[in-house]
Amino acid sequence: MLIQFILVLIIAVIIWRQAVRLKNKELTVKQFAGWLVIWLAGLIIVIWPNSTAWLAGIVGVGRGSDLVIYLSVIFIIYFLFRILLRIEKIEKNLTKLTREDAIKTYDSSAK
Repeated sequence: MLIQFILVLIIAVIIWRQAVRLKNKELTVKQFAGWLVIWLAGLIIVIWPNSTAWLAGIVGVGRGSDLVIYLSVIFIIYFLFRILLRIEKIEKNLTKLTREDAIKTYDSSAK
């Protein structure tokens, strides 16, 4: 019971901090909503841990904790993939900007 209280408190602080980031325009509404759904799902799991066992039975997984681990691994891999794509896009943009700057510098020094 103590762990549930601690986890609920932690999740509440995280949601509050994200709301502050939304207010300060550090997060978009879409980003905030996505994270809110994830944290609310975590809150439901913390408050009603048997809900994972019920859901695991529906999808055919033996235990609720196994289902949580499977879904966590899938989400982590997905987010890592998204981060990798963003890093590659940033690298391409940086390369393009560096080339454009080098050409401008060369052109201005050649005149």
